[in-house]
Amino acid sequence: MTQAVGIGIAILLLCALLACLWLSWRRPFVALGLLVAGMAVHNFAIMLLLRLGAPDYLVRAVQGWKEALLLLLTTIAVSRIWRQRHANSLGPMVTSDWLALGFAILCVVYFLIPPSLLSSDAGLAQRLVGLRTLFMIPLLYFLGRTLLAADDRERLTVVYLCLGAAAMVTIVGVYELFFVPTRIWLDWGVNQYSSFLGFTYHGPYGLPENFFVTLSDGTLIRRMVSTYISPLGLAYSSVMLFPLAVAAMDRRVSQKVARWIAVATALLILGAALSITRLALFGLIGEAVLLTVLLRRAWIAALVPVLIAASIAALLPYSSIAPTVDRNLTAVHRGAISWTVPGSDSSSAEHSDYLKADLLVDFQHPLGLGTGASTIRYGKLVGTGESAILGIFGDLGLAGGFMYLALYALAVWQGFRAFRLSRAASLEELLPLTALVGGLALAPITLTSDVWGDLSVTFVFWWVAGASTTMCAKRAKRAARPSWERSWSRKPALG
Repeated sequence: MTQAVGIGIAILLLCALLACLWLSWRRPFVALGLLVAGMAVHNFAIMLLLRLGAPDYLVRAVQGWKEALLLLLTTIAVSRIWRQRHANSLGPMVTSDWLALGFAILCVVYFLIPPSLLSSDAGLAQRLVGLRTLFMIPLLYFLGRTLLAADDRERLTVVYLCLGAAAMVTIVGVYELFFVPTRIWLDWGVNQYSSFLGFTYHGPYGLPENFFVTLSDGTLIRRMVSTYISPLGLAYSSVMLFPLAVAAMDRRVSQKVARWIAVATALLILGAALSITRLALFGLIGEAVLLTVLLRRAWIAALVPVLIAASIAALLPYSSIAPTVDRNLTAVHRGAISWTVPGSDSSSAEHSDYLKADLLVDFQHPLGLGTGASTIRYGKLVGTGESAILGIFGDLGLAGGFMYLALYALAVWQGFRAFRLSRAASLEELLPLTALVGGLALAPITLTSDVWGDLSVTFVFWWVAGASTTMCAKRAKRAARPSWERSWSRKPALG
């Protein structure tokens, strides 16, 4: 009976995928919102199907929804580029285009090199997963370059999808955190899900270690994981969506829309606080300060003390109201307030040790170990594993690492340029502001976390990076035209 339910849910999800493919074919830019919203429920849906005993082939089919959507988008993008090329309307490639293309080629080359030549023993499955993670960067960049928004309606649709998903994640997360005993996650099949993906964890009863903050006395403080089944995916997605939300509220939208976005933003901040992800919370504070400077709005400045209060609540886990368990997942009473500032919990020490180990691997293998070496799956970690930046150096060597750093820096810079060149008080500012502000806030996180493994973050940042580059090119081209010619031409609507 349960298997029949699982099969039914899988079929419904595949029907939803067909609907998403149809919508993306008609409005490719909206697919960005579909990707982000889909990833918000992806992990929980796969866990549910496994727990219900759905056949593996159906689970794999559902799991591949994002690849199917990206394949369709790639087809659309290539066809548009082909038409522009034949119409001689394809603009020249810029520096970031060449970097993204070179990075994509390097990823494929390092995947094809036999692992034995690079002193790596990563298996084929691990190398494929590593290639997919790295190749997403140039792929999404070029999708953003090509698939622009047709109008403000499409931009708002993406905002609704992204922020609606974030609000849903927080609502579900509050329920699971405070009203569902941690042990229930075992009944829901979280360990089965981890095994299906090839992960091995060493938390209590095999749970992921990041479900908890472990204090020096061994006390385990629960973190919100929600439908992401991870506090990190939840928190880092908030870092990318916060500037999108603030920019949308600041632009010309109705009061009703602004109020809805404000509620979703409040839930987004709450989710980041309950995830107890300190770098994400510090990043949100920095984003609020930078947005205040860029947009010059008092109400944005008023968000700064709110975010500081949320960060303090994370450092003093919600004033001791956080669920707390022991190693047997039995609820325990914690009397005194326990700080979780760096140094007072074991996770901070572990992060430091992992980063030192990652640096050592990079120094020992300047040519890289090949794709997948830094992918923590299948019970094997050949190279690095803690840092996105050090992981790319570990997989693709010095050439790939510096190429990535240059591409990331240009993505942020193009976000700044596109913001300066965009129309005042226009929804066009949404994407470049996200690239600029989100990119700066994400930079320290990429040093300490394998953030590109959280695909919702990857989807947003690299898509808006590509879109910002196109906006720069078109705005700069128009600004370079003679004033008499500009006055006789209509302003183009950019995405």
